[in-house]
Amino acid sequence: MIIGRRLFVSSATFSVVIATAYWFVAHEITGTFLLGFMAFALCIIAAYIYIAERDADLWGDQGDATMHEAAGQVVGTYSIRSPLPFWSGLAVTSILVGLVVSPTLAVLGFLATLGLGAAFILQSR
Repeated sequence: MIIGRRLFVSSATFSVVIATAYWFVAHEITGTFLLGFMAFALCIIAAYIYIAERDADLWGDQGDATMHEAAGQVVGTYSIRSPLPFWSGLAVTSILVGLVVSPTLAVLGFLATLGLGAAFILQSR
C-alpha cells in the first residue's frame, strides 16, 4: 500500500497547489473550495490507507515482484450486504446540501461521515 499512499498524498499536494494558483488567478471562491475539498478527500483516503491497511504486504510494494507472485493474492475483504456505502453517500450528500442550505446539516453530515469512516475501518478488519 506504499504506492497507493504515495499516489494519494502526491495528488492531494497537487490539488492544494492548483487550488492556491486558482485562487490567485481567478479570485473565485467556489472553484477554490472544490479544489480544496478534493485535496481534503484525497488526504482522507491516504489516512485510511495508512491507518487501516498498514499491515498489508502487497506484491506491488516490492521492487523485484513478478506477476506470478501476485496470482491468488487476497487484496481485501468486501462485504456485499453492508449498508455502510449507502449511509456514507447520504452523509456526504447532507454535507454538500448543508453547505448550501444549513450549516447545521453540514456539521451533522460531517460527524456522520467521521462515524461511518470509523465503521468502515472496523468492518475491514
